[in-house]
Amino acid sequence: MLTIERIYPKQLDPDDSDDQNTLRIHMERYRFAAACLSGERVLDMACGCGYGTALLAELHPDKTVIGVDIDPAAIAYAQEHYRLPNLSYHCADAESFAAEQRFDNIVSLETIEHLPNPQQLIANYAKLLAEHGQVIASVPITPTLDGNPHHLHDFSQASFFALFRAHGLGPQQRFEQIQWWQFKGLFSKRPVKQHRSEGVGNAVLQYYRKRPFYLLLRLRSMLRYGFSNRYLTCNFRPQTPA
Repeated sequence: MLTIERIYPKQLDPDDSDDQNTLRIHMERYRFAAACLSGERVLDMACGCGYGTALLAELHPDKTVIGVDIDPAAIAYAQEHYRLPNLSYHCADAESFAAEQRFDNIVSLETIEHLPNPQQLIANYAKLLAEHGQVIASVPITPTLDGNPHHLHDFSQASFFALFRAHGLGPQQRFEQIQWWQFKGLFSKRPVKQHRSEGVGNAVLQYYRKRPFYLLLRLRSMLRYGFSNRYLTCNFRPQTPA
C-alpha cells in the first residue's frame, strides 16, 4: 500500500516522475551517508524496508551493517528483498535498542521527527556510538506537521544541531536537498492511492482548521522557500573541548 511515509522502491511506478524523484532524494541521502562512513560497524536506525541499508552494505563490503526498524513487516520485507553477506536486520525500538558492541557509524535518516522525545533518541545514539564514531542524520528543516501525520516535530537547522550538541556531538559535513511539492491528486478522496502524495491536501486543510496559527508558519516558509520542502543531512562527531 502506498503511503506518504514509507518508501518501497520496487512498488514505485518507474514511469512516474514524482515517484522517481522521491526515490532519488532518499537515495541521495544514503549516498551522502555512504561517502562519510569510516571504521568497521554501521547501524542504520529506522531502516524501513532496507533499500538504503543495502546500499550502504553494497558500497562498503568490508563493513558490518545492521538495519533496525520498529515495524516487523518492514524488517520481514528487508530480509526477503535486500540481502547481502555483510548485512543483517533487527526489529527493535530506536530509543531502547542496545548492542554488545558499539558502532563507528549510526545512520538515522528522516527518523528524529517521528519520535515523541528526540533527546531520548539522541541519548541512546550517544550510548551506542564508539569513542571516535559519528552519527549521520537528516531532518526536514521546513514545516511538515501540517502535511505529514507521522511527524511529531518541526526542526530548523539551529534546533537540529542543538539536539546533538547537548550530547557533545558537533556538525561536520552538510548536505541540503530541495523537494518541490507534488500537486497531482492533492485533494483526491479515492480509497486506494495511485501515488504517495495523493489526498495530502485534504489532511492539510483539516490540520489548519484545528490549528489555524500553523498556517502563518507555512506562509512564512513559502515566502522564503517557495513551494518546496527542505531537508538537511549532516554527520556529527564528538566535539573537541576548547
